[in-house]
Order: sequence, then structure tokens, then C-alpha cells
Amino acid sequence: MPKLWQMDDYDECLESPAPDEPPGVFCSLSVVLKPNNRSELWKLIEEFSSDYKRHYNHQVMKRGVCIKRCQKAIEKLSPAEINALTVEPFPIDVRYKFNDGILENIPTYRAAYQNVLEICINKELNDTYGLVAHTEILSCDKSTDEVVIDALDMSFLIVLCALVCFVTLSSWYDSSINYKRTSDHYQQPLDSKRKMVWVSFSIQRNWYRLTSRSHDELNQKLRFFQAFRFITITLIIFGHFTMLLSVSPTTDTEKLERIMHNVGSMILTNGGQITQTFLGMSGVLLAIKFCSFVEKRKGKVSFFSVPYEILYRYVRLTPVYAFVMLLHGTWLLKLQTGPLWSWIAKTEQIFCRRNWWTNLLYINNYAHPDEPCVQQAWYLGAEFQIFIIALIVLVTIVKIPRAKVPILGMVLLAGYVIPALFIYYQKLEGTYLVTLEAQRYLLWYDKYYLHAYIPTHINFGNYIQGVLTGLVYCELQKRSINLAQSKVFSIVWHLSIVILPLSWLPSYIFYVNDFPTPSVWMAAYFIMSKNLYGFGMGIIILGCIDGVNGVVKRMLNYPFFEPLGRLTYGAFLVHPFVMRFMFASVRAPVHYSDLLTLSLVFGATVMSLLMALVLCLLIELPTTALQNHLFGSFKEQKSNHVDPETVTNGTNQTLLNTGHESKKCKL
Repeated sequence: MPKLWQMDDYDECLESPAPDEPPGVFCSLSVVLKPNNRSELWKLIEEFSSDYKRHYNHQVMKRGVCIKRCQKAIEKLSPAEINALTVEPFPIDVRYKFNDGILENIPTYRAAYQNVLEICINKELNDTYGLVAHTEILSCDKSTDEVVIDALDMSFLIVLCALVCFVTLSSWYDSSINYKRTSDHYQQPLDSKRKMVWVSFSIQRNWYRLTSRSHDELNQKLRFFQAFRFITITLIIFGHFTMLLSVSPTTDTEKLERIMHNVGSMILTNGGQITQTFLGMSGVLLAIKFCSFVEKRKGKVSFFSVPYEILYRYVRLTPVYAFVMLLHGTWLLKLQTGPLWSWIAKTEQIFCRRNWWTNLLYINNYAHPDEPCVQQAWYLGAEFQIFIIALIVLVTIVKIPRAKVPILGMVLLAGYVIPALFIYYQKLEGTYLVTLEAQRYLLWYDKYYLHAYIPTHINFGNYIQGVLTGLVYCELQKRSINLAQSKVFSIVWHLSIVILPLSWLPSYIFYVNDFPTPSVWMAAYFIMSKNLYGFGMGIIILGCIDGVNGVVKRMLNYPFFEPLGRLTYGAFLVHPFVMRFMFASVRAPVHYSDLLTLSLVFGATVMSLLMALVLCLLIELPTTALQNHLFGSFKEQKSNHVDPETVTNGTNQTLLNTGHESKKCKL
């Protein structure tokens, strides 16, 4: 079969031409083979591609072509040969490109080069395979293209320079008032609120906030969450790495297809479930902190606190998030070049400039999900929405304690029934299918991704199960029950660690069969298998809190996990930025060996954490400190405050303590 990827030399094509020569032009193309039932090769392609759940669609190929080479290749063709290689329009019922209207100047390039490129491609296909195809330009680069800097690009530089100035001045001021020249100065609150505001951007003080450990009993019990966060973000990076393998030019397409024929591949393709770890942890922390607050306030909780909590949480999450969006909408495109860069980085810039408001409102998992800005941030939208619902539920069960069990039961039931109804009526399969072909277009148009993965109602159940896990822990604490003393629970805990990944293997039946839809049993299987992960994570979390396995807990409590766990929010936001440079800037199809793959995953993880460190010291910790000081006065006036910093999503840095109380404390 024709190769899915072929590319001319990009840099040679765009070398500066002589003064009397036209500029070099390099175009990325989508090539769709025209059906030919007289061709045995076409019948093979059609049959092989019909297994759409495990194979690429080999009718659709990607090419990177230099216009000069094509013009030379067809200049000696006769009019009859050119006419034979010109394909009349034919029905195309498969996805072969991104939606029209995204990239500018494409109509101009198509008018200028479409016919030349189609004849050139068809000459090669006809000579080699006896087939012809429809060719469509996706993007083009010219040797005369210049970098254009607009007002938004300048605004990013201004913001960045302002942040650097704030950090420099704040660090200098903090150092100048350190009269004893001791490191303890940076770990202690200063004697006035004004001074604390001035040192909010101090890099020395924020470094200690990042690396120090809290020693109160509850934070010690929950310290393993930082290890969970770091392990989870590493697995997420690996999962996104495998998706980008399908997007970027590779010589290993058949290797990826062979993997999809292995039952063990279900652990990889179902790896999207790993994001449910963050949801579960967030629900647990929200419930535990809420219980602690209610106990201190003796049950005095008001619904009027909910808007304040939402605002506090919004301010906590948004600054670094908005900075990353601004980076993607401005300088991402200008930092690299390549045959794929325009339709990988340019689309990101356009989407961020067009749909930024959906991200800032945290509704990006519903509004324009097929034009995502910072695509992985669908999670932030879903989690923020569920946080609001869960907080209202928790306040309700405190205000109406007699209805606690019915309310929680109804909410949990909704977390199972509502997603199942959506799966049924949208005629989806019994699992979230991750197909190679859908990944070629970054899942933007994939119905399984849009309807069975990112919506809030699909992810609601595991968050609520996390909340229930937190409430169970609080109840066990009241009754002085230690689960580590239960042999039965210990057995269940150890089995859960093994069963959770194995529970993904049965999903293979949906890749090898086409069951009729809609189906009640598939809708039920989908939601039960998805929420089983949250249930298992709840058992694992409860066991880790009580130390069911002392060796595991000591390993998870190693000090180096503390800063790594706190950096996961930044790493979560920036790792696609890093991975774009690894994949979207390649000049030719690459052979990804297993060793190279592991090396790139390791490199992506390290670079993401380093960028996260910069963001943490430059934006995240300073704005958190400012938020704590500026909200502090209002907080003291509100007797019903639950600190949202302590119940933030699983990617955020702190467990429970914000470190801004008047008493001395460490993060």
C-alpha cells in the first residue's frame, strides 16, 4: 500500500532563491485515493481500512511537497497525459482534513498550486501503484514569509517583562529586610500585611514554599497525594505522546496498527482513564477539608459562602492558565518552523484568539470543543463545574442532615444514570474508543472524544465517588477506625491495585466487534467500567491514608515527591507546548523505536517540569500569595469559609494548608 507519509526536503525547498527565481514554496497536502474496483491494490486498501477501530484509513495519505520539484516533474508531460492525471470530483465520505476556514491564505494557495500538485501526486501514484487521487492543500510555507508581530504578541512580552520585574524587585526587597541573613527569614511571615504583599513575588520565599513540608497530622497523612499527582502527570504525558505519534510523520504506522491487535494495548488505549485520578483526588480533598471546616464551625455553614468559594477558586486557577493561553495565542507559532508547524501551531493560535473566552469561563469542554485552545484544559472546565455542584451538595447535607444519605444517594445515582442515558441515546459504544484515525486529527472531530470523554456529565461520577471517599474517611476518623488493622480491607486494597488496570482489558471486545447501537447493555457497561476506576481509587486512597502497606506509603512519602507534586499543575498546562516542539517540527517521517520513545517521554516530562518550575515561581506561587493576602481581610469577616486552595483540582500544588494564616506555617 502507498505510504501514509512522504515528505520532500523542507529546508532545501525554502532556501533563499536567486534574485531572478521565484520564491520557494512547500505545501502540506491531504491525498484521498479515488476508488478503483478494477485494482486489486485498491480492494486491499479498502478491506484493510474497513477495520477503522484498529487501523488507519489508508485511503487518506499525507504528503509534504516542494512546488519546484513538482513543476519540474510534470513540465514534460503532454496535454493528454495531464488530462489523464486530472481527477474529476468524486464523493468523499471520510475525514481527510481539518475544517475549512481555519487557516488564512489557503484559498489563494489552492488557486495557485492545486492543479500542479494534484497532477504531480497522481503521476507518482499512477506510475507506482496504478491509482489516482484527489489532492487538497492543508498549508503552505514560502521562503519569503516573514514573522509578523502584532499588538497581542507585544502584550505577552509586556506581561512577561512585568512579571520578571516584580520577581526581581520583590526578591531584592525580601533580601534587604533579612537583617540576620538567615534562611529562616524566608520561611516566616513578616510583621505586617503590607510587607507580606511586597514579598509575594520573592523567589527565595516562594522556593521555600515549593520545597518545604507541612508537619501537621492531616497533611502528613495526605502527603502521598503529591506522589500520586506526579505519577499521574507522567502517565498523562506518556498517553499524549502516543497520540502525537499518530499525528506526526512516522515510518511506524504498521507498528501502531499491530499494537492495536494486542489485548494488552487496552491498558494503553484506556489510559485516558488516568485523568480520573485527578478527579477522585480533588473530590476527596474537598470532602475532607469541608468536614474539617464544619467541625470547627460546629455545623454553621451558609449557602452564601458558595459564590465566594467559586470566586476564590477561580482566582487561584486562572492566572497561570491565562498566561499559557496567551503564550499559545502569540509566540508559539513564531518559535519554530516545519512542514507541519502551520497546521499544528497556527491552528492553536487561531483557536486561542477565537475561543479564549470559553477557557476563562471554564466551559471549554462544551463550547467549541472541536476548536480547542489548550486542548487538555477540557479537564479544568469539567472539574470546575463539578466542584461547584459538589460544594452545593456538601452545604446542603450539612443544612439538612436528616436527608444526608438520600441526597448523596441521589447524586451518586445521577452520576451513573445520566451518563448512561447519553451513551444510549447518542448511539455510542460500550467504551471510549481511541482510534488511530481519529488521533490523526487530534480527536477534534471524534464523536467518542466529544461525547464520551470530555463532557462534565460523563466525568461526574468519579468526582462524586471521591467526595464520598472523603466523607467515609471523616466518618472513620470520628469512630477511631483504622483500616490498616482490617485484614479483609488489606486484601481488598492489594487486589484493587491489580484489578484496576486489568479491568480495562475487556474493552477489547468493542474494538473487534461492531455491536448494534443503541444498546442498553453497552451503556450500562460503559458507565460501570468508567466509575469502577473511581471506586477502586477510593479504596486505594483510604488504604494509603491509613498505611495499609507501610513500604508503599514510605515510598510515596519520599521528600522529592513534594515539589514534583506541586509542579504538576504547571506541567499539566505546558506539556503539550513541549511536545509540539518534539513532534510538529520534524522535517521527515521518523522511526520511533521503543528506546527512542521512552527517551522522548522522559525528556518531555523533564522539560515540562522545568517550564512548570518557571511558571510556579513567576506566576503561580506569587499570585497565590497575593490572593491569600488580598482575600484575607474578607476571609476573616466570613465565618463560613472553606479555603478553596485546599480543595483545588488534582493538578494543583497544595494539599490542605495555604500558609497565609497569621500563625507560622509551612506549605
